[in-house]
Amino acid sequence: MARAVAKARTRAAAAKPKRRLLPYYNQSTDFSCGAASLLMAMKGLDAATPFDRVHELQIWREANTVYMGKGHAGSSPYGIALAAWRRGFLAEIWLSHKGAILLDYQRKPEWRKAGKLMQDADAAAVAELGLPIEIRKWTVADLAKARAGGAVPIVLVTTRAFHGGNTPHWLVFADSDDGNVYLNDPWISRDKGQTAKFQTGRAATHAAFAKMAKWGPRQEQAVVLIRGPHV
Repeated sequence: MARAVAKARTRAAAAKPKRRLLPYYNQSTDFSCGAASLLMAMKGLDAATPFDRVHELQIWREANTVYMGKGHAGSSPYGIALAAWRRGFLAEIWLSHKGAILLDYQRKPEWRKAGKLMQDADAAAVAELGLPIEIRKWTVADLAKARAGGAVPIVLVTTRAFHGGNTPHWLVFADSDDGNVYLNDPWISRDKGQTAKFQTGRAATHAAFAKMAKWGPRQEQAVVLIRGPHV
């Protein structure tokens, strides 16, 4: 009897799809989530990708065009896509609306203007390279399909669900199943007992993820699909 039960468990385990895992990188600043997310995506596609703080900050320096509160600028989807291209990867952008995003996060008019100016320039560069920019509503099924096809989605979310507050934040969609999505979140709230292991493949229900994957009064959404390499 025990042998039969053991065999049944073995068969069930074998039938269960193996979850896709991605390397984890903990952002080293409170403003480099986009860069850290791109590092994880590229490392998952190419193990030779440098995985260190110098590379993280180089990417941040290239990709930041979203002026945050009183702190340093954060990354835009256009900046992330361009940083990926420069490192040999293809990128595709899905947005909820045309033009610059997250301008509502900055109250200073001159900083909003600067952010829009730089995002518009980056968007033009993305278009010139022929990287797709699509205005669309997406679902978990769309991300799952892209992931199954070899892409790694980097998704804009709010920090509210995982960390509290309501700050725009980038993380990586690693995998999904019928009930949950599994996310690599580069930020670790140590005051909440979080660890790198806890934030690697962190589960959220489809409904919870759909709620967190939008930000601000315009309910802005953004995804950058990373594929590689380009020729």
